[in-house]
Amino acid sequence: MGYALYNLLLLLATAFLVPYLIAAIARGGHRGWRERLGSLPPLPREKPVLWIHGVSVGEILAAEPLIEALATSAGGPSAFQLVLSTVTETGQQIARHRYGTKARIVYFPFDWPFSVARALKRLHPSLVLILETEIWPNFLRQCARRNVPVLLVSGRLSNRSFRRYRWIRPFMRRVLENFRLLLMQSEEDARRMRELGAPGERVYVVGNLKWDARPPADEAAKAEELARSLGLSAEHPLIVAGSTASGEEALILRAFEILKAEHAHLRPARLLIAPRRPERFDEVEDLLRASRVPFVRRTRATDRKEVERAEVILLDTIGELAAVYRLAYVAVIGGSLQASLAHNVIEPLVRGACVIVGPRYNDPNFPAYEACVWRLPAQAHPEALARALAHALGRLLLEEDLRARFREAARQFLAQHRGTTERVLAHLQPILVEAMMKR
Repeated sequence: MGYALYNLLLLLATAFLVPYLIAAIARGGHRGWRERLGSLPPLPREKPVLWIHGVSVGEILAAEPLIEALATSAGGPSAFQLVLSTVTETGQQIARHRYGTKARIVYFPFDWPFSVARALKRLHPSLVLILETEIWPNFLRQCARRNVPVLLVSGRLSNRSFRRYRWIRPFMRRVLENFRLLLMQSEEDARRMRELGAPGERVYVVGNLKWDARPPADEAAKAEELARSLGLSAEHPLIVAGSTASGEEALILRAFEILKAEHAHLRPARLLIAPRRPERFDEVEDLLRASRVPFVRRTRATDRKEVERAEVILLDTIGELAAVYRLAYVAVIGGSLQASLAHNVIEPLVRGACVIVGPRYNDPNFPAYEACVWRLPAQAHPEALARALAHALGRLLLEEDLRARFREAARQFLAQHRGTTERVLAHLQPILVEAMMKR
């Protein structure tokens, strides 16, 4: 496959996007679609532009240590105009909340040649950092034609992506040649990139930026406020199911039902469910109502009696999940029970929660931290998986020594693996200087 065939496939895919575009405009989503078509607000050319792109919430939050480090390093945002881009609306909300005073927040353009060209003309970047797994052939090609260095930072390549890319290896070799550097999370990620054709001398292992994450200073106070408003206390151990995908909430509710039936002697636990996508909040509410379990939505938690009676809390807000993890005994990672989305396990680990992942958890780096988490075995039927989850929850809630072992393993892992930001900066520094010299 070459660029001509790739662009033909993009053109065919456009037909499927038209209904979504019309629906988004009807909902008032003009800005996002305009920007994704490359119609970005132009930047004043007073400083060189450093463009950082992450697809959604996890990548944007992972960039925080790097952004803060750049702010105090030579050639940081004091010398650069910083631009952050995402693809999702939730990513936009988090980016505006966290970095709105430090950076211009925009949507990343679709990978059509005209939208990429328009976006690059508007922003005129001197350097682009792409976080984790975003590989867009036309964007990389046009950056290379404009002599704009692009770095893949904290790069990873899942088993599924690797298998797909191997089918088009000759094309991927041409695409990957447009990266100045590929700074990968693990030796396995680096090996996969080299096998796909990335120039070996440009591939380095730096680790995962998420391992450097530390809770913000105001998070403890935010967690206390959440505990008060949601009636959370040590009397009722909290289970948090974070970033859940479609179909997983029903399985988690079944596991919670089994847990209550088999461990009636336990202090009554409470369950908080945080769907990954905001558009699914109402769908999950309907599921909870049909299950007849007492529940409350976070945004409607105003009646004190209703809040205290609720066994399940639906977290229907953006940006509060990390603070909630501080209150959790156990965190169940969504996207790992019935999907293969590899959501962030470091976020709950660094906040002291014991972590359970499902059998479909997909991260090539997993062997590095498998001692820190409880991984559920694969099961033939959803009922069996629900029972396995209930068993894991029961043990972690009952056995304080077991929770302590997991937390100590997480503490040791994080202590040994931090430092990714410094390694990225070491590779980045000469390129930052080069970008400044071109001005």
